[in-house]
Amino acid sequence: MRRCATLLATVLLMAVAARADEALKPEQLKKAYDDTLVQLKAAQNRKAELAKENEALAAKVEELSKQLAASQTQLDAMRRQVADNDDRTFYLRSYHAAWQRFIRRYPEVMTRWKIYLGNSALSVPQESTELPDLDWPWPIAG
Repeated sequence: MRRCATLLATVLLMAVAARADEALKPEQLKKAYDDTLVQLKAAQNRKAELAKENEALAAKVEELSKQLAASQTQLDAMRRQVADNDDRTFYLRSYHAAWQRFIRRYPEVMTRWKIYLGNSALSVPQESTELPDLDWPWPIAG
């Protein structure tokens, strides 16, 4: 818009300067006027195109913002899940280590445990692979 105003002012200044030097012919003024109108229309068309492009880009930005928010929510949920898994892993490892120490300290209990599991009491002691149910008091309904 500023460009158009500058062009119009330039045409008017040319007309005033030309009048001072010599009188311009009406054809020359008409041509200058028509050129200015063409440039003004081109500037208005470009402005409309830029407005449309701006709207399209604004819609893309909005869509990407929604995708980012969804990704952030998913990332937060995954981080919580990783933290929960870390807590459970620590609990299981410490529980298993305590159980192994306990069972080695009391060989009679180890014998009874192996019989309970169905192994022979005379077999070579092996690590137990069973893990306790972490949700034991309140099992999760599936």
